[in-house]
Amino acid sequence: MGKKAKGYEMDLSLLCHQFALILKSGIHPVEGIPMLCEDTANPKLKKALEFISKDVEHGSSLYSAFEAANCFPAYMTAMIRVGEKTGMLDPVLEGLSRYYENQANIRKKVRNAVAYPLVLAVFMIGVIALITFKVIPLFVEILTSLGGRIPGQVNLFILLGNSLKNSFLSVLAVLVILALAVWFLSGLEKFRFFLDKFKVVNPLTGGIYRKIIASRFSGAMSLTLKSGMTITESFGLVSGVLENRYVVSKSVEAARAVAEGRPFWEAIRDTGLFPSLFINLMRSGEKTGNLDAMMEKASQTWREEADSALRRVVSFIEPVCVTALSLILAGVLLSVILPLINIMASIG
Repeated sequence: MGKKAKGYEMDLSLLCHQFALILKSGIHPVEGIPMLCEDTANPKLKKALEFISKDVEHGSSLYSAFEAANCFPAYMTAMIRVGEKTGMLDPVLEGLSRYYENQANIRKKVRNAVAYPLVLAVFMIGVIALITFKVIPLFVEILTSLGGRIPGQVNLFILLGNSLKNSFLSVLAVLVILALAVWFLSGLEKFRFFLDKFKVVNPLTGGIYRKIIASRFSGAMSLTLKSGMTITESFGLVSGVLENRYVVSKSVEAARAVAEGRPFWEAIRDTGLFPSLFINLMRSGEKTGNLDAMMEKASQTWREEADSALRRVVSFIEPVCVTALSLILAGVLLSVILPLINIMASIG
């Protein structure tokens, strides 16, 4: 799955880059999309581009055709809509190309960071299972035959191991039921709204997610404002880029506040979604009449901040996982095996 996702993201990056080059050369999408189709090796994308080509030939907008193809991420189709509406499709496609290339690289780093701890975890689980079901019972049998007393922590470990062994099917059934319950709840609008809100407000990854939202929001707003749209019109077009029901609801509130006459920077401040520095940049841009330029700068800044934060998280994954797994194995050995060995040695 990881390889497919990474490959698909790189295919999307290449597709967006090629499409941008075609548009920059002055070729109309009706002529350019078949050229893209010929150069695309991914069969899924090739089929989607064939569909888009026919749709565009019959008069559909690019956004409608890409959305109807049901093959592309929602963020990509939303940004294509922004680019098409603003007449800035080629810079939008170049930005998408960089975005998906970066996503592919981050996914690769995460996979590489997780691979070694995952192999180590499987190995340690095997070692602990061997100790629990083979080594400890053998030690206990020898110890009891010699008249020794079994330590309390060893009894607890044996009880835990037997409980897991006897209730394996029950635990598996509970996990399956939980998975089905989550799958069912994910179809409910309120639950999906709750999950979207949790992505924003949770203390672990919420900060990184808000940086991504700030980058996407300001980048799309910059394009719409440069095209001459009003702030209220821009809000309506940008909401699709956010891909989060909670964030969209907050942006709707901000758009309503701006329509009622409140300053833009105050409206987005009251959403509680953006950092104070971001608000200050918007305030400065609005007062100087350079809001579109300030939005563009903010988008670049927070994209780099989000990328940097993700790289820091990835760099911690491997050492933290390895350390945790090593401590677990060491704890098992020190609390169970060593006491048994010491007791047997004293009896001998």
